[in-house]
Amino acid sequence: MKHLLIPIALMLLLSPVAAQEAETPRESFLNFIDAVLIEEATEEERTAAFDRYFDFDTWLTNKQKADGKTYTEAQQDEFKQDWYELFRSSEFRERYAGSGVVVKDSKVDGKSAELTISFGEQQFRVLMTASGDGTWWRWYDIPVVEKAADPAERIKEIEQTIKDLRAERQRLSQVEEALLEEVAKLRAELAEEGAGDSPYATPRSVVESAWTAIENNDANALLDCHTSKRISEADAGDVKKNVQATSKRLMLWEVLDSTIDTKDPGLAIVRVRIKLQRNGEPDDRTINVRVVKVGDVWKIDEEPS
Repeated sequence: MKHLLIPIALMLLLSPVAAQEAETPRESFLNFIDAVLIEEATEEERTAAFDRYFDFDTWLTNKQKADGKTYTEAQQDEFKQDWYELFRSSEFRERYAGSGVVVKDSKVDGKSAELTISFGEQQFRVLMTASGDGTWWRWYDIPVVEKAADPAERIKEIEQTIKDLRAERQRLSQVEEALLEEVAKLRAELAEEGAGDSPYATPRSVVESAWTAIENNDANALLDCHTSKRISEADAGDVKKNVQATSKRLMLWEVLDSTIDTKDPGLAIVRVRIKLQRNGEPDDRTINVRVVKVGDVWKIDEEPS
């Protein structure tokens, strides 16, 4: 008897007799759910019910408009088969059977209608069109109803998003800084490799040559390590006096590293640790020396001292 009741139920949903009295959108959607929940219907019976209550053509028109393309007949047939497979699946049936779906009143505007359904706490809009003779309704989309955000909650969300963005910006800034530093060091290493024995071949070698000159109290050698502009601006007598004074106090010097500017490959900074004798504690510090590339050589671009 159970097997006999199932086709009869579907026949009542689909028969012209049942359609003589116009269905409301709510009634049509409830009939669609009934067709979904009948587990032992044949494939033909279920397909007929879905064809009656699902407006594939309107769904396809909206999809093509949203995607900005026209699909071929083969693609359209594939889309329809995908829908049939979904409708026939046990997962689809279980979703409606176990969710406690509640269908609320509808709004009708000519040949269009909209009703609201609830799955637990979540609500959806069911968008529908009237059948050709206007005696029943067919759905084509079920978008979720977005809850209106509480202003206080929305403020909290925005503030948290801003906080997250700032933290991410700081992280990215640190990553960028580390990468730029790495690039600068790698450029400096490349500049040192295979540069030859010239005292001006690399940023490091020209600074080493300069401090060797100071250590040896050789003002002329120190001047040779500088750009011509810096040499022309310097007073040779003052440079000689300063070199002599520094060489007497110099206890230690050491080139620590060099970095080439990431934006200007012709500019480098060389760090030098120096230790000078003073009354009391020694003066132990690290200085930065600016070096520029002039043609094929590197020169110090600072006032000689």
